[in-house]
Amino acid sequence: MIFKILLAIVVLSPLPFASVYPWSTSLIAVCVGLLLLAWMAEQVLKREAFKIGLHSIWPLAAFFAFSVFWIIFQAVVSPPQSWAAPVWRQATDVLGTPLRGAISINPESTLTALMNLLTYAGIFWLAFQYGRTIEKADMAIRTIVLAVFCYSLYGLWIAYTGSQTILWFSKFAYYDDLTSTFVNRNSFATYAGIGLVCTTAIFIRRLSGPLAKPFSRSERLRQIIDDVLEHSWFYLVVWVVIMMALLLSHSRAGFLSTALSLVLLTLVLSTTKGVRLKYALIMCGLSLGVISILLFFGGDALDNRFALLFSNRIPRLEVYQSVIGYIETHPWAGTGYGTFPEAFHVLRTPDIEGLFLKAHNTYLEVIMEIGLPAAISLFTLHGYILYLTFQGIRTRRQGIIFPSIGFSMMVLVILHSLIDFSLQIPAVAITYSFIIGVACAQSWSLSRPSDKW
Repeated sequence: MIFKILLAIVVLSPLPFASVYPWSTSLIAVCVGLLLLAWMAEQVLKREAFKIGLHSIWPLAAFFAFSVFWIIFQAVVSPPQSWAAPVWRQATDVLGTPLRGAISINPESTLTALMNLLTYAGIFWLAFQYGRTIEKADMAIRTIVLAVFCYSLYGLWIAYTGSQTILWFSKFAYYDDLTSTFVNRNSFATYAGIGLVCTTAIFIRRLSGPLAKPFSRSERLRQIIDDVLEHSWFYLVVWVVIMMALLLSHSRAGFLSTALSLVLLTLVLSTTKGVRLKYALIMCGLSLGVISILLFFGGDALDNRFALLFSNRIPRLEVYQSVIGYIETHPWAGTGYGTFPEAFHVLRTPDIEGLFLKAHNTYLEVIMEIGLPAAISLFTLHGYILYLTFQGIRTRRQGIIFPSIGFSMMVLVILHSLIDFSLQIPAVAITYSFIIGVACAQSWSLSRPSDKW
């Protein structure tokens, strides 16, 4: 029941505008906290050992704990005056009253961002514990695929009818782009890309039987066609629908990062016994052919956006330069986790046009907010998770699809985060945390002994 409730939270997270508003993130945080308490009670009552405990993943816990403690220090502890944000000294001078300073420009925003981070960690931990069985891992991936398919179908319906709404609310941005229940097209593109990675992996797994058997070429082709028409047609439809929604989002970075992750997924699966490299390359070619056809019929706006890369000045580069300049002069303490809008308001110059509530580069923004040491700790944590899934691909014989999905999806998000902020959107971060939790759980052999702690 705990796992099913967790899965429901993940599936429903895109509904209220991708959970970007405080009421929805707070509600999800409360629900995940209650699920963690229920899981702890379950462990105590059953008196069972952890399937995979901190004993096996202590590096993850150490890196995460260091970052969390530093974020708390930024918001709660009164540091030496030289460490405190200059805004506190300025406020003291204006008010004429000594104020308790902090490293964070806005401690309330820092604690709110920390709440979200802990929520994602809680989702990862629960998925990590319950995703240990292949049955639950398979149910998780299939449910995510169905959810992304439904949201993509809704987005296509909105685009077809010409409605300028999200649910029953009027759109206030991206009027000509498909965003489904998301506000931002790039965030939906990342969400759709995650669904495509999962769908492609399932589709390849279903075809791995005919591809691996020693049939003649004509017989293998017949087996594949029969399997697609009789058993796998639904996933082919799902793949096409999600890809169409991705293309109509007109997100350049979302499209490119998804395409690269799909090629990587196919090549990764070709290293297993299920799919040989020759057939993996054929699948890549077929996928690219379908994408080209969809682009031909509905990709004019996306083509135009790619053309803008070579014709217009890109304001994001000026934002990057400003953020890098600040990091070079203030590399250690940070401005406070979740305080980029306030901090950049001081940094921006008149030649930077447009509204920038995010840096459009998650890595630069995190370094600016929490400082270089804590940021390196968070980045190392993600690198370690990527390593775990890669090891799972190399060592697992059963359920290899799950670490393959985790590895390819992480590459997708890592690439997209270089020029956007999709991972900072709660619905994307929740889905991402859930899938990598399942992928990490399936990266160990099922026969390994349970951990005592």
